[in-house]
Amino acid sequence: MDLLLKKLLDAQGISGYEGEIARIMSAELKKSCDEVHIDTFGNVIARKGSGKKKIMLAAHMDEVGLVVKHIDKEGFLSFVKVGGIDDRILVSQRVVVKAKKGDFPGVIGAKPPHLLKEEEKRQVLKYDSMFIDIGCKSRIDAQKLLEIGDAVIFEPQSGDLQGRLCFGKAIDNRLGCFALIKIMEKL
Repeated sequence: MDLLLKKLLDAQGISGYEGEIARIMSAELKKSCDEVHIDTFGNVIARKGSGKKKIMLAAHMDEVGLVVKHIDKEGFLSFVKVGGIDDRILVSQRVVVKAKKGDFPGVIGAKPPHLLKEEEKRQVLKYDSMFIDIGCKSRIDAQKLLEIGDAVIFEPQSGDLQGRLCFGKAIDNRLGCFALIKIMEKL
């Protein structure tokens, strides 16, 4: 897999928290463009060449993810979804909480099947009954590491299948970013 594509796929960038991916895009575009800046909304804007006719190329950097909403007394994190995420894929997903004090791995969990009432077993599991376990034993322990409002990304696991197909979180968005960088290099 191309190293730049891997770097783009593994970067954080859930909606509202795109700083990391914006810095990568800016640095890469500065190699081939005349002017690059990040505006007040976090958009990376690059310009190359001059003249009356202009062509705009656009890609989006963001990805779906989660944000820490609450820390319970046992140290488990409640979360809200950012973007269109199907609740059915969340349980057992490995995630990374991107806190000011560092990155903290976690796993999304839910009430175990043997503790569910019969009625609960027949219901579709919703995200608001799930939690993120980062290995803390209490709210106090968790609050030493992170804060309400911290971004949570799905664990970066990009790669290729049989050397032909690439996979990774946010591949739809980041492949557009990759193509944009490569087009600007070719112009």
